[in-house]
Amino acid sequence: MTEEGSRSSDEGDRAPQLGYGGASKEAHFVAAPLLTAAALSLAGVVAGADTAFRWPGATLILLVITAMTLIFSMQLAYNARVYLFTYSEVKDHYDGLPKATATEKRMREEYTDARRIWRSRLTPAVHTYNVGTLLLGAGVAASLVPPDGGEEAPARWTAAAIVFIGTIADGIWIVRKKP
Repeated sequence: MTEEGSRSSDEGDRAPQLGYGGASKEAHFVAAPLLTAAALSLAGVVAGADTAFRWPGATLILLVITAMTLIFSMQLAYNARVYLFTYSEVKDHYDGLPKATATEKRMREEYTDARRIWRSRLTPAVHTYNVGTLLLGAGVAASLVPPDGGEEAPARWTAAAIVFIGTIADGIWIVRKKP
């Protein structure tokens, strides 16, 4: 996930990145829980069959750190998400009150302030999620490396290399993707 939605559209003549809120929701509230479950499930396998892994202790710790990182990204995203709403929702809120208590200017200010807070709070969630996905790739690759004298060593080394290369490609994408 990149920080494309963190750029303010108020400062330029471009339309805001309207899909970023939905994309963030999918990443943090759908993908992150599933990836967390995958990391914890694999950690359980590693913990229960340590002789089948080359580095069971390090792999286990890496997978648990992965899960905690992804959980933290969900918490950060939730904290940001409470500030993501439309201007229409602000207007509807005030229109529903018995006495109109907000001017158009005040409603626009509230909306603009909320968008700014959402963007600033979402950025750490994006970075944490990205770290979590990279850690997961490293954990999966580490779990695929065969133990000394293990059966199917060539296939496991190949699988580990494929996951590791994919993780490096993901890292490059994260770093090079410009908002």
